[in-house]
Amino acid sequence: MIIIPGPASQILGVEIAKLMKDAILSPVSFKTFPDGEIYVRIERELKGEQVVIVQSTYPPQDYHLMQLYQLIDAARGAEAKKITVFVPYLAYSRQDKKFLIGEPLSSKIICNTIENLGANEIFFLDIHSELILNFFTIPAHNLIALELFGKYFKELALSNPLIIAPDKGALKKAQIAAQFMNTECTYIEKTRDRHTGNITIEIKEINVKNRDIILIDDIISTGGTMVKTIEMAKSQGANRIYAACSHPLLIENAKYRILQAGATEIIGTNSVDSECAKISIAPLFVEKFVK
Repeated sequence: MIIIPGPASQILGVEIAKLMKDAILSPVSFKTFPDGEIYVRIERELKGEQVVIVQSTYPPQDYHLMQLYQLIDAARGAEAKKITVFVPYLAYSRQDKKFLIGEPLSSKIICNTIENLGANEIFFLDIHSELILNFFTIPAHNLIALELFGKYFKELALSNPLIIAPDKGALKKAQIAAQFMNTECTYIEKTRDRHTGNITIEIKEINVKNRDIILIDDIISTGGTMVKTIEMAKSQGANRIYAACSHPLLIENAKYRILQAGATEIIGTNSVDSECAKISIAPLFVEKFVK
C-alpha cells in the first residue's frame, strides 16, 4: 500500500501512513509555473500497487482540485492497481442541486471528473450533502467525525454542556456527539436567501443559562451563522461557548469575528490545514479503510 499525500494534505497523509501497517509514503513534488499553471509529480513507482491519494480541496478550491485531478491521472498513468481517493473536504459540496434555471450542478461535475480520471473508490469526511454520493458509480463513503468531537469535549470536563446544531436538518448528526457525551442537544431555526446568501436566525428560547455550549456544524466558512448563534447564546446567559466544525475554512476574518462574538475556542479537524485543526481524522480514515 502506497500513501500519496497531496499538497493540500501533506501532514494528514503522513499521519495516515504512520497508522497503516506496511504502508509506504510516496514523496510528491509540486510547484506553480510563472503563468499560474499547476504541476505535480508522484516520485515513486506505482505499477501494480494499491495507492491512497489524500488531498483535501479547501480554498483555493480550484487550485487544490486541479492538483487532485493531476494526482489521480498520474497514478492511473503509472499503472497503479487500485486508486483510492480520500478527499476530507469536498469543494462545491453545497452545490448539490439546481435551484434556479441555468445553474450547473457543480458537485456532479467534480464527481464525474474524479471517477472518469480513474479513481476506484472514494472517501469523504462529513460531506455537506450525502446526495453527492449518488453521483458516483464507484464505491463512495462518507466518514462521520462526530464521535471524535464527542471524545474531545468529554475530556474537557464541561459544566452542564448543551450541544446546539445550526438547523433542524443537522440535529440528527449533532445527536451522535450528544449521545457520546451523555448530554442534551437542540437546534436553531435558520433560513438562507438563495439569491443573496444572507442568513436569518429565528430566536428561540433555549435553556442555556450558566451552561457550556458547543455549537457544532460541518463547515465554518465566513462564520455568519456561528457569530449570530454565539451572540444569541450569550444574551441568554451561556457560560463558555465552543464553535466546532469538521471543516474550519474560516474565510477572511471569520476567526476574529467568532472569537469577538464571545466564543471560547474554535475546534476543527485537520480536513483543512488550519491552526484551529485540533482533531486528527487520520485514525478514523484508517479504521474505516481497513474494514
